[in-house]
Amino acid sequence: MKLVISNTEWATGQKRELLNEIIFGLNPDIVCATEVRDDFYLENGNIIYSDNDYGYKTSKRYKVSLWSRNPWADVNTNLRDAPGGRFLSANTTVDNTIVNMIGVCIPWKSAHVSTGNKNRKLWEDHISYIQALKNYLKEQDIKPQIICGDMNQRIPKTIQPNNVFELLQKCLINHQIITQGTIKGIETNVIDHAAIKGFESKNVYGISRIQNNIEMTDHDIVVCELNIKR
Repeated sequence: MKLVISNTEWATGQKRELLNEIIFGLNPDIVCATEVRDDFYLENGNIIYSDNDYGYKTSKRYKVSLWSRNPWADVNTNLRDAPGGRFLSANTTVDNTIVNMIGVCIPWKSAHVSTGNKNRKLWEDHISYIQALKNYLKEQDIKPQIICGDMNQRIPKTIQPNNVFELLQKCLINHQIITQGTIKGIETNVIDHAAIKGFESKNVYGISRIQNNIEMTDHDIVVCELNIKR
C-alpha cells in the first residue's frame, strides 16, 4: 500500500490544485492531510475529518483528515483528556485487509500560548496530547495499524526538550517510526511522521513543498510504501 502525508497549511486556489495533482498523481491508497479545509480534496474517494473545534474560532477547517479509496468504518474523533479536534481513528480496507488508521495533529509548542485561548505554557498542549495518545494506545493491540500526521517533532531530537522527545518515543514504543532521520528526495528531517505496526516499510521519500516556483505549503510531502505482514 501507499500512504501520503501532507500538511496543506489550509491551501486554496492554485496551491490546493498543485497539492492534489502531486498527491493523487502518486496513486495513493490512503492520504493523511492535516490543517485542511473541507473543500481540499479534488479526487473522488472516501473522506473523514476530525472534530473542527480545536480551540480557535474557525469554520470549515480541520486539523486532521483521512482519504481512502475504500469506505471507512468505526470512526472515532475523541481522544480522552487530549486537546480537542486533533485526532481521528478509523478502519479501512487495503488489499482485502482491514487497516486501522490513526491520524494526528499534535499541538505545536506554542499552541494557545500567545494566540487562541492564551492560557497555556510552552509545550503544555503538546505534552498533554502525547500523554493522552499513549494512554489510548495502551488500551488496544490492533494490527495492522498506522499512526500518522503532523507530530511537530523532528526525529532524532533537535530543539525539543528531552522530556518532550522521550515522551513521544515512549508513546510509540510498540510501533516503528519509519520517517525518522533524513528523508531522501528532500534531504532533510520532517515533522510529519508515520509509525507502523503489522507492516514492513519498503520505501520512504519526500517531495518538495516548492513546485513550479510556488511554495504550496510550509511542509514537504512524505510518501510511505508499505507491505502488510500476513
